Amino acid sequence: MPALPSAILLLRDSDNETYYTHQERDGVVCIAVCALTSILSILYAVAARKLRYENYRNTHIFAYLSSLLFANTIQSLGTMMNFRWVGRGGLIYGNYCSLQGGVKQAGNIATALWSFMIAMHLFNLLFLRVGSTRLGLLLTLFIGWAVVVIFVLVGPSVIETAERGPYFGISGAWCWITTRYRLEQIFLEYFLEFCSAGLGFLLYIAVLLRVRGNIIYSQGKFRVRTVPSGQGWQLAIGRDFLSSAMFAIAKNMVWYPVLYSAILLPISIGRLMKFAGHHTPFWVEIFADCLFNLTGCLNVVLLVYTDRLFAQAGSVEFRNQRPISIDLENLAKTGGVTPFTLARSDTAAKYREERVARLNLHLNSSGSSGSRTGTTETTDSGYESGCGHR
Repeated sequence: MPALPSAILLLRDSDNETYYTHQERDGVVCIAVCALTSILSILYAVAARKLRYENYRNTHIFAYLSSLLFANTIQSLGTMMNFRWVGRGGLIYGNYCSLQGGVKQAGNIATALWSFMIAMHLFNLLFLRVGSTRLGLLLTLFIGWAVVVIFVLVGPSVIETAERGPYFGISGAWCWITTRYRLEQIFLEYFLEFCSAGLGFLLYIAVLLRVRGNIIYSQGKFRVRTVPSGQGWQLAIGRDFLSSAMFAIAKNMVWYPVLYSAILLPISIGRLMKFAGHHTPFWVEIFADCLFNLTGCLNVVLLVYTDRLFAQAGSVEFRNQRPISIDLENLAKTGGVTPFTLARSDTAAKYREERVARLNLHLNSSGSSGSRTGTTETTDSGYESGCGHR
């Protein structure tokens, strides 16, 4: 189909066609380039083996991170489909448009889902200290991707009606869920993204407090411990080997939900303002969309950093059965222990007593020997004098 005239500057919206203004076309190009950057970053991570199974062999993080990067790939591919619209100067409704709408929704939902699953897995592993089997992993992967497919297909196959028109179609400067399905836009995508970002952030904070020692599990219930500033050594007393090994990792993994929330917040605010009928500056929309489509690139940057941390803790056997409860009753009540106060053990006391006894015996032996020597010398001298006198 021939390209639309580039001289058309006014935006003409309809259910079947939309022409770009020069400003819109430039903005869509910027967004598509950001998506391409994410794709290239993910390809680099795969080619350079930045995501290595051996670094995560004792967890299921490898599978979940792989799913997250694949979701980012789908998300970016959906945005890169805009290059076709840029080439022809606008959008036209058809199979390609419907396909883009489905791909974009699948990528966004999958990104939200697997971001949350990474947080949930670490929560089970480090907070609840509950292991996960290989069967559980396979079921999670299958159900997770099945949910993504169902959410995408339920729109055109179940929700779509003839009165409201096509479910996937022209929606702004690209194809997505059309504006006639406003509630579906909110609850079948935005709501899921908000839940993923919010719940994931809370789970990571809980994990961080658990491995740090602020939250302990003693006598069948969780307890919160606080210590004065500058006395963090009191928390380190109660950490086991796994918590100590994973403390640095938990501190850095918390950046995943922080990053996802930071990326999601601008675009969500902009779209909610449009839903409410408020005007949003065009450059604000472009900036928010560009940031959102850099999700894959920024996840790769975090992956390169956290992968090194997991490699350092690769020898920790997470699948071993470990006690989730520790006997810290007194520690929890006092908030810590008194530093540098050492109680002498029975063995040490016995050793000291024996050492003192040996020293006394040695001194007594030395004194007795000296007395006998002096007596002998006196007797000999007297004998010699007596002999000389006679």
